[in-house]
Amino acid sequence: MTTLTRRIQTHYNLLAPFYYGLWGRHVHHGYWTDAVDTSDQAAAQERLIVELHSLAGRPQPGRMLDVGCGYGGSLQWFAKNTAAQGLGITLSPVQRLIGQFNLRRAGLHNRVQIQVADAQQAWPLPAQSVDLVWCVECSEHLADRLHFAREAWRVLRPGGTLCVAAWLAGTHISAAAVALRQKVEQGMLCHPFGTLADYQQWFESAGLQPTQTRIITPHVTRTWDICIALRDQPLLRWIAPLFGRDVQAFTDSFTALRRAYEEGAMEYGLLVATRM
Repeated sequence: MTTLTRRIQTHYNLLAPFYYGLWGRHVHHGYWTDAVDTSDQAAAQERLIVELHSLAGRPQPGRMLDVGCGYGGSLQWFAKNTAAQGLGITLSPVQRLIGQFNLRRAGLHNRVQIQVADAQQAWPLPAQSVDLVWCVECSEHLADRLHFAREAWRVLRPGGTLCVAAWLAGTHISAAAVALRQKVEQGMLCHPFGTLADYQQWFESAGLQPTQTRIITPHVTRTWDICIALRDQPLLRWIAPLFGRDVQAFTDSFTALRRAYEEGAMEYGLLVATRM
């Protein structure tokens, strides 16, 4: 396990109860339809799942794998809205503990499970064993996204679908915008973001066929208005430094991330590919 991977694991272990208490079972952006959409964050987060699922043609997987599953929020959604069974993997044992409790409480633990595993290694599934690989805001933490794509190809059955929601690097931007994006990457414990074209190339090099893409940045930006408001509460302002330098840099980067979206240094993309 690399040094950055250990820092990522420690980050999610330390903050798992706070993430869950403040943000709910989905550890990802929300999707708001327009500027006057008054949806709360939980409804918006579920809508992001719906948007990615719809972009993929609403697959009905028999078995699925959620890479970077957090507390299993997407697994719960699929188990409730499709006939899916499957597995989620997370780097954090604390996330797994909370997620397994939620799955048991929802009566879904016999259909979907969560396992601690490093997505940068071989995934804990046999070849051609799932119909859907789902990955929402995890690939940014992976150093080798070609490995990610190859593992997706390996575990997918022919005709299976890969769905990814990712923070992307903007293109044709200034040096100042690049520096802004790098501040986000460092604060969020991410490897350098890839562009939409990078992801498509990784998919193709692994043998996958990219089929659909969609940039939805304007629909997700409000996420960081909510995060900044939470961060600026006096109690959280006081607590954050107690968790160490990485957590302080993480919360400090919220404003930079909001600006990066506004200035085009970053984009938010949905990507779909198929194993032919």
